[in-house]
Amino acid sequence: MKTLHQLTAHALVFIGLVLGGTAAQAQNTIGGAVQQGNGAYVQKTDRKVCITNTLLNVSGIGSCLDMTQEKFMVTPSGNSMSVWTGTVPAASRPVKRQVFNSTWTETFNDGITRNYETVAVTNPNGTIKLTLTDKKNGKKK
Repeated sequence: MKTLHQLTAHALVFIGLVLGGTAAQAQNTIGGAVQQGNGAYVQKTDRKVCITNTLLNVSGIGSCLDMTQEKFMVTPSGNSMSVWTGTVPAASRPVKRQVFNSTWTETFNDGITRNYETVAVTNPNGTIKLTLTDKKNGKKK
């Protein structure tokens, strides 16, 4: 059975690839996320990354959009969630709220493949929110 460290390490590799690198610190932190008692590792953050448009599906923004990571969380069971927000340029904003569901598949150096479910919500005022989740226990919403 994989240890908590192994499960969370795989989740962090994805975030690290998006951010350009990973860091595993002391036992009660993962990539800057601090463990809440014996529960989830949570980090409120303001990292900025150009998120690929294949996860956003917004016409007219090019290949990516600058977004800020608002939250990162990994549970002891290995489930992970990352929330990103941004602003769509005025010329690319939808007339009505747009929801885009997709998946992001990643194969890590150790050969393990993880599938992330993503939801991008774009509003007419230009706000966009991207949520990536990976649920190891199989109970996906």
